[in-house]
Amino acid sequence: MTKLLKDELNLKLLLLLCAGEGVSINVSALSQQFNKHRNTVNERIKQLFKHKIIDRPLYPLTWLFKEYPLLVISKDKFYRDEATRNFIESDPNIFAAFFFQEELYNTLTIQFHEDLFSYETWCDKILEEEKIIKEEDRHPPDALLFSTKRILKYDPSAPFRIINLGFKKGTIKKIGDHELDSLSLRILRMALNGKAIRTNENFLARALDVNRNTIIRRIQTLMKEGIISNPLSRFPRVIVPPDFMLIFSLFEIRKNCAIVERFIRNDPHVPLLIKANVGRYNYFVASTFKTIENHLEWQENYNQRFQACIDGIKNTYLSPAMTFSIRQNFVSLELLKRKIALLQGEH
Repeated sequence: MTKLLKDELNLKLLLLLCAGEGVSINVSALSQQFNKHRNTVNERIKQLFKHKIIDRPLYPLTWLFKEYPLLVISKDKFYRDEATRNFIESDPNIFAAFFFQEELYNTLTIQFHEDLFSYETWCDKILEEEKIIKEEDRHPPDALLFSTKRILKYDPSAPFRIINLGFKKGTIKKIGDHELDSLSLRILRMALNGKAIRTNENFLARALDVNRNTIIRRIQTLMKEGIISNPLSRFPRVIVPPDFMLIFSLFEIRKNCAIVERFIRNDPHVPLLIKANVGRYNYFVASTFKTIENHLEWQENYNQRFQACIDGIKNTYLSPAMTFSIRQNFVSLELLKRKIALLQGEH
């Protein structure tokens, strides 16, 4: 499998696929499936993109979790200046960043690293270069470390069920300033689940100056070996719909872990679940809700349903306004670029 990632053509193809080049929503297929005029379907898709309900489709680099098996969620104290902004936007390990205020901390970042040594070296380098904080102003980060091998659930499309149910009940009529209708929701569901996504092999073949059949075979191999997964669209904040809050929770589940875990896996409010080892807490839950009140009601339901099982929950609330940067494919693209540069340097 690693041989596939030492092939320059494969890496260049991955760079295009993971950037969404030559990948689009198949308007004709949706038009036929929903028995709607092509122009009608195309207009709905344009509105979903225009109002930033979803991003354009791409191939997710699922190999990222194996290349960077250490997931770090870190509360940090950084300067709020242009240097910090530039650093966060350009660092190849930072997946997302949030404006955040808790005690001395003012920033929360989500990072991917090769291992603990790489993460600690990364932290040391920040201080040595004084890119975003000077030694005298430094405050040790409050970091949570997770293994991507212990991810129990990763389903960015899960919150769609909340939107769909809210639309049917009449409690969710729009996302942001975009009015929803049944056709828009059906298209949204298809895009989020990777249905009716088209890959333009001819475009990719021309871009890489190879035969179209070569592109088809290589994509099939890369998918079969788990390097990439089926192309799909995601929410701009990946696991969080627009206008929804993101809540990070540490759960201490003391009894009937398998039963509680199964319930959480099936919960549409939870797109991400990780088995953890953080002090007293043994599960990390990322959930999404319209309001804090909705989340508190949901949490109370869990406490009542599993009152003999859950001993503690610790929450961190991140509103849409707190989002500084989430770039779903930036870390993947930087990884691929680095591999190409290393390979070219060997020649």
